Amino acid sequence: MHNRSVRIDRLKAVVREFQVVSDAIERLRVAVADGRIRLPGGTSVRDLDTARHQLEGTFLIRLWAEFETAVLSYFRWLKKDPGRRIRATDLIDAVAASRHGRALADAARREVHEVRKYRNSLVHDLDVPASRVALSEARRRLNIYLGVKLPEHWG
Repeated sequence: MHNRSVRIDRLKAVVREFQVVSDAIERLRVAVADGRIRLPGGTSVRDLDTARHQLEGTFLIRLWAEFETAVLSYFRWLKKDPGRRIRATDLIDAVAASRHGRALADAARREVHEVRKYRNSLVHDLDVPASRVALSEARRRLNIYLGVKLPEHWG
């Protein structure tokens, strides 16, 4: 049995984990600069700075994975086909168009696609990157979609 609230909580947990790791990296950066801590062998301050700059994107990829898992699970349950495969863009549109759940505003669906495109640009290093979507904004957009289209329980 799947639960919408649990899925939404998992998105929230990803953002909390990002906050913890972001804070830890900042504290490490300060401690290294003060000479209190040395970085692991073979790494440099440049690696630490790169990790800090790439962190939000890394967590956005995780956030998307949690969202896509929830929507795909629901879609497979709707279609009564647990092994069914579908491209993410089609999945978002298919569930948004389904009669199940409340109607989803077209703008909300487009905003989810913007998160998907940004995630794809992070994963696939596209020649023309998508517009950045901040992690907290991505979570807000994905939560709206899940809250409107998924029932409280399925499966």
